[in-house]
Amino acid sequence: MRLLVTSRHLCLSASLLAMAAASPALAQDGDLNGNRAIALDTLTITATKTEDSPVESLAAESVVTRDDMELTEPGTIAELLRAIPGVTTVESSTNPASAINIRGLQDFGRVAVMIDGARQNFQQTGHGPDGIFFLDPELLEQTTVIRGPVSNVYGSGAIGGVVNFQTRTPDNFLKPHETWGVSGVTQYSTNGEGLLNGATAAARVSDGFAVLGSLLYRNTNDYDDGNGDPVHNSGHDILTGLGKVVITPADGHKITASILGNYTDYTTGDAGSTQYDTDVYATTASLGWDFKSPDNPLIDMHSKVYWTATDVDQTYASGLSVNSSRSFRIDTTGLDVNNTSRFSTGFMDHAVTYGGDVFHDKVKTEDSAGSGSLYTPSGERTAYGAFVQDQITVGNWLEVIPAVRFDAYKLEGGGEENDGQRASPKITVGISPFENTILNGLKIYGTYAEGYRAPAVTETLINGVHPGSFSFDFLPNPNLKAETAHSIEAGINYQRSGLFTEQDRLLIKANVFQNEVDDYIDATFEMNPSTFAFEYQYQNVAEARIRGVEVEANYDARWVFLGLAGHVIRGDNRVTDDPLTTVAPDKLVSTLGFRFLEDRVTIAGQWAAIAAQDRVPAGTPTSGSYNLVNLFATYQPREDLQLGLAVENLLDEDYTTYLGSDEGKGMTVKFTLRAKLGG
Repeated sequence: MRLLVTSRHLCLSASLLAMAAASPALAQDGDLNGNRAIALDTLTITATKTEDSPVESLAAESVVTRDDMELTEPGTIAELLRAIPGVTTVESSTNPASAINIRGLQDFGRVAVMIDGARQNFQQTGHGPDGIFFLDPELLEQTTVIRGPVSNVYGSGAIGGVVNFQTRTPDNFLKPHETWGVSGVTQYSTNGEGLLNGATAAARVSDGFAVLGSLLYRNTNDYDDGNGDPVHNSGHDILTGLGKVVITPADGHKITASILGNYTDYTTGDAGSTQYDTDVYATTASLGWDFKSPDNPLIDMHSKVYWTATDVDQTYASGLSVNSSRSFRIDTTGLDVNNTSRFSTGFMDHAVTYGGDVFHDKVKTEDSAGSGSLYTPSGERTAYGAFVQDQITVGNWLEVIPAVRFDAYKLEGGGEENDGQRASPKITVGISPFENTILNGLKIYGTYAEGYRAPAVTETLINGVHPGSFSFDFLPNPNLKAETAHSIEAGINYQRSGLFTEQDRLLIKANVFQNEVDDYIDATFEMNPSTFAFEYQYQNVAEARIRGVEVEANYDARWVFLGLAGHVIRGDNRVTDDPLTTVAPDKLVSTLGFRFLEDRVTIAGQWAAIAAQDRVPAGTPTSGSYNLVNLFATYQPREDLQLGLAVENLLDEDYTTYLGSDEGKGMTVKFTLRAKLGG
């Protein structure tokens, strides 16, 4: 596997970071605002469910902020997450949905995807990923990615990691002095003649009541690939609305009610295959109550009840069943409650977080004319758990985080049942050993964590006969065991200020990891020696091992900023010694930008170098290496007006992503206008 990165590319990035790391630090305080490729010092809810910055968190964690998005103007989740190490999105030009792969794990909830804390568990099994969601990045305020099974306080199943998308709120939309505000965005994209129009309004009706509403429409026609050839069925229409109410009835209390609706219209399927006219209705509704006592440090409580529903309605647009319909729907209801109690014992400070969560999936599939109900059977699954975690700090030099989580599940449908339970421990130790030296600001940490993923409805209940000329049997497997992950990770966090100027800052996170998954579930396709018929069944076929290295770093000196992010990951089936199919290629993403005219002008260039992926099991298509060069610029003549220009795939690279089925988009120029009024 060869990464297309020149020696000049590597040397430039390494030299700048090395010079910064070797320079004496003048100050440890101070903060830098403005655009960065990945904001390592932004406050977020971390892997321990306590508020901190990723560069302080003892976990592989990254954040994408609103400022980052308004510079790079991502139109898809793939573009939003491109510069995060260890993360890959599985893309299809004919389906605007997103599927996320973290450290070689994806599908059936191995990556827990949440929108404002509400799980997105939709799945539709076919020839693409078995776990997708529909979300327009324009409505987001911040995205937090936690890699590995270290965040067991977020619920069951996340043996690959957690991605939490946070939508906009009245507080982060309105300035502190504003009681109302209205904004609009218009964008035109040249490739596919894409158009985005959106508006957001918010008001502080009183000191204890605020409301926000947002509506946007995105439309694009079929785009051209890097060779200038149209990509069939790559256009779509998306209409999205967000409503949010925040009530603060008393000191320390906050009630948040939110509803997000997404309607997507597209035609899926390549030319020459069965095609479907598709309408998707995706809804996420949640009600949360937070209470942080101003007088009692033992009470910092967060609770949320939520409901998500994804309904995919499809009409056969080709083939013998033309004009027939089919539908896939999953409803997920969930509850999450936790509290953090802070206190001291002797020389140790404690933040003990404890709580529980439960979610229930109801899958309903109808397809009288085809095989959709075979691939994605109807059924129900309930998963629940409880956890306790103690974040112990000793002075400024030692942090220890022991935790344990109990998980259980029950699954039923089609006359079959499956259940299981397990306790999963975690321990993290971090030290800051170099106070008052040139390495002040360096943290070293190590983690051992276990995770537990219950089988999905499809994996357990798939049943029937494959239609068409090549017929074989789908077999249910009520005896599937849950997957268990055992992860070891070691990493460093480093931050220094005042390297070359009084305001500059260097932030680095790097880690190595090994994740071993017992009872790994995969589809088997074998001939029955008794009947000589081929059979397809999900089985606990392997013990999987995934190893890797991840790094991300940012240097920001106000007038210039530099970002570097990349990973090298290898995964193997330890039973057959074959590579794992879902391990993504190596990648390295570098960003270099400048600010002018008192920060009113920002320009940046980004180079994403993706390696070829030829380390695959027999029969799996390989992918070639490619480079994506992107340019970004914003001009803010006034505080309430911003003009943006983005040039994506500047070199018109012709490429296909690994596990993707279609050619990527050729050069695209985006023109964006953002304006806001408030008072």
